[in-house]
Amino acid sequence: MAGLRPTLHHLNNSQSQRILWLLEELEIPYDLKLHQRVKQRAPLEMKETHPLGKAPQLETGDGRVIVESLVIAKYLIDTYDKTGKFKGDGNKNDWIRDDELCNLASASLGAPMVVEVIMTAAVKLTPFFVRPLISLVHRQLRRGYSGPELDLYFKYLDAQLGNQDYFMGSAPGRADFILSFPVDTCTGAGFIDLKKYPKMEAWHARCRERPAWKRSLEKGNGYDMTFNF
Repeated sequence: MAGLRPTLHHLNNSQSQRILWLLEELEIPYDLKLHQRVKQRAPLEMKETHPLGKAPQLETGDGRVIVESLVIAKYLIDTYDKTGKFKGDGNKNDWIRDDELCNLASASLGAPMVVEVIMTAAVKLTPFFVRPLISLVHRQLRRGYSGPELDLYFKYLDAQLGNQDYFMGSAPGRADFILSFPVDTCTGAGFIDLKKYPKMEAWHARCRERPAWKRSLEKGNGYDMTFNF
């Protein structure tokens, strides 16, 4: 299996950036197919490799196509990380912590983040004469639900880092790769102020200074999470 050459179908300004980062960290041979959004949507060509037509998609080289970032990241680490560098330091940094944080990123944290994404888009895309009403609804939702929920999860993640450089120890693990996208989305779109969570802010900067992250940005086709509609 480790001899297979994977192919990543990567979409600009999307969660596939974290998979591209992981591939660069693993330092394995892989192919990269870049796709460009069309009116903020994935292009139809992505349905040629998977019926959902979403990113990321990973062709494994043996005729299989994997979707969903959590599964792709697990496959890549389990298949290619033979030294265990990205599998956690052990003790508390084990598979339970990894699964817990990955699921928090995709499910628990994802819910209030998606509310903010939808309402931010709604405010920007609605006609000007109804925009004040949509903005009011957005403010109420942020005050009563999405704001407190995002604050709760970011405080929890800040505490979970403790004195570690990364969530899985001295090197990033699957949880770090998976968490990078919701954190980038929330900070880039202005849903949260990362300065309120100093350990998270330091973690975020640390990830962005990694050579593999910088290479992933160079090889990709854009990663702007500021929500310019």
